[in-house]
Amino acid sequence: MEINSRIKGLLLFLGFSLISMADGMGQRAAGNEGFTVHVGLEFSMLFQSEALVSYEDTALDSTGTYEFNAESENSFRFGGYFRIALFRNHSLETGLYRLTRKYNSEVSLVSTGERLGSNTIRGVAYEIPLVWTISVPVSEGGKMSTGFGGVASFFASDFGVFDLEYNLDAFIRSKFLPGIKANVGFEHNFGREGGVYIGATFQHHFQSKAFLRMEYLEEARPKAIGLLELNASYFAAVVRYIFPMN
Repeated sequence: MEINSRIKGLLLFLGFSLISMADGMGQRAAGNEGFTVHVGLEFSMLFQSEALVSYEDTALDSTGTYEFNAESENSFRFGGYFRIALFRNHSLETGLYRLTRKYNSEVSLVSTGERLGSNTIRGVAYEIPLVWTISVPVSEGGKMSTGFGGVASFFASDFGVFDLEYNLDAFIRSKFLPGIKANVGFEHNFGREGGVYIGATFQHHFQSKAFLRMEYLEEARPKAIGLLELNASYFAAVVRYIFPMN
């Protein structure tokens, strides 16, 4: 949790700093660039985020004897990147990304913390973001950028449950899940070799991804029931390759 808080603070600080710098340098960049389109490939590693989340990933059964938990594991996102340079240092960024979200759910005794069973939950989603980005030149061929916008996630299938040790049902709330995202990063253009971008993303969805009903059995008889929601928000470390324009 401490790492997530630090990353969130860094994103906010860099974002506000870059916006302020861009406003001061905007006039200098005016008229220097025409309408251009950039495409590339992007790879991201995702980390769970609980920032702005209003629901818990831990719940007790009705008697307070058993604890149910479902936490996101680190996962990956890959896809195509598309950017339209509009005017001055402003641009629109979008793309199509495929990601696999993996969760580990457990049931344990509250009194001792003993783990009684665990399941792995996995689902595939596709994302289409639309982000307004402001860039600031920091060196020849290099620039810092920050962006903010929306994102729509589409879930291609229901969640799969693996390593079944107790009854578990996962219900997707909706095939489409809206959200917001913020980016900050550094990009360097190497000319004929293309460009490389390294940055970070914070993505938050307005509701949980799925509803979980977890039922723990003892000697084939229902013993306890836990109700949870899967968190779809995340931080991401991003690496992007941008194809050369010429």
